[in-house]
Amino acid sequence: MPIVDRLEYPKKYKMKQTMLLLAILAAGLGILISSWNNKQQLKKIVIHSFKIVEYDRQYIRLGYDIENKGKKFQSVKLLARVYDSEGGEIASALFLADIPAKSREYQTKYLDELNRAMAPGEKPYRVTMQIMQRKLFRLE
Repeated sequence: MPIVDRLEYPKKYKMKQTMLLLAILAAGLGILISSWNNKQQLKKIVIHSFKIVEYDRQYIRLGYDIENKGKKFQSVKLLARVYDSEGGEIASALFLADIPAKSREYQTKYLDELNRAMAPGEKPYRVTMQIMQRKLFRLE
């Protein structure tokens, strides 16, 4: 039986220095463009007022005014957190809000999955809302 020597496939070639430099520059430019887009989006989306509309022991309903100053339809990730009077977190939710171009809308969000049930007579004390944006390796 004849012996056949095969070439290793695929052949491994070292990447040239110029190609390596171009790849690093392209990655750096992509990171810069992404951070610039995040800053521009923050300038175009404004949350004017948010409040607790209604609540019960098992749910909390939040109302908020959100404005899109841009020329394009935006879908934004919002993080809403509700706290009690002692600073403990009652509920939090990450959700999408869709906003048409050049408009201001009143929207509501039900938080029905609470971190803990509220005690009888307990009221939610404070609400925070934050626009979440994609960073390099995480949401922030």
